[in-house]
Amino acid sequence: MQVVLFTAMSIGGIALISGLVLFVASKKFAVRENPLVDEVESELPGANCGGCGFAGCRAFAEALVETRDEKLKCPVASIEIMSNIAERVGMSVGAGPRLIARVLCKGGNRAHREGQYAGVSGCLAVTATGLSTLVCTYGCLGSGDCVTACPFGAISVVDGVAIVDEDTCTGCGMCVEACPKDLIRLTPDTASVFVACRSLDAGAASRKACQAACIGCKLCVKTCEFEAIEYEPFLASINPDKCTSCGKCIEKCPTKAIVQVGCVEPAKAEILS
Repeated sequence: MQVVLFTAMSIGGIALISGLVLFVASKKFAVRENPLVDEVESELPGANCGGCGFAGCRAFAEALVETRDEKLKCPVASIEIMSNIAERVGMSVGAGPRLIARVLCKGGNRAHREGQYAGVSGCLAVTATGLSTLVCTYGCLGSGDCVTACPFGAISVVDGVAIVDEDTCTGCGMCVEACPKDLIRLTPDTASVFVACRSLDAGAASRKACQAACIGCKLCVKTCEFEAIEYEPFLASINPDKCTSCGKCIEKCPTKAIVQVGCVEPAKAEILS
């Protein structure tokens, strides 16, 4: 009986001492976090989408409070939220263009297909197998990986091609990462005119593969009075810094691969600076 009692007392003593050691260690080595981190995190939308470049809202708040880096921005936060955060951390607020995801393809049902695909669904899976029925090797597969990736419901597949609801899009970039064809880009809302095609094939091949493809005819280049259209073999692109959104290139494009969205002077979003 004495042995059992002694054993119990020994174990209890060891547990008590261990507890005291852990308590002292936790106090001695505790990391004291800036209370501003909690305040900034409480202001954020809590989407944890990763669009800011960090693992979540907490990590973003920690980085912002620690560095006061003017380049850090939450793409989901409203102007009011960003203003409140800037005030809390002692930073000024500057205006900058709002970023929007745009799909550089208009193919879908206008793109030609050959054969049938009966494998695993999903753009990534189709791309990995190389068994796409789409003749154009650059086009949107329309299987909706970007739709699944978007946490805000801003993307849908219509007539076989992904489209973005610009009013809903937050510019988080999740769809950009999800597209295996590299067809989705984050662009300023001020850049309202762009070429919705990524095909680098020669004109005849592009036209055969898709009715909406850029065929490299250079009519847009010759039409633009502001030298805003750049050209690499068989594909035009628009320099947003020179484009005035006059729309003349859109009228001249024979396949209507050039599109205009939004407005010439869209609303600005606020960024920390």
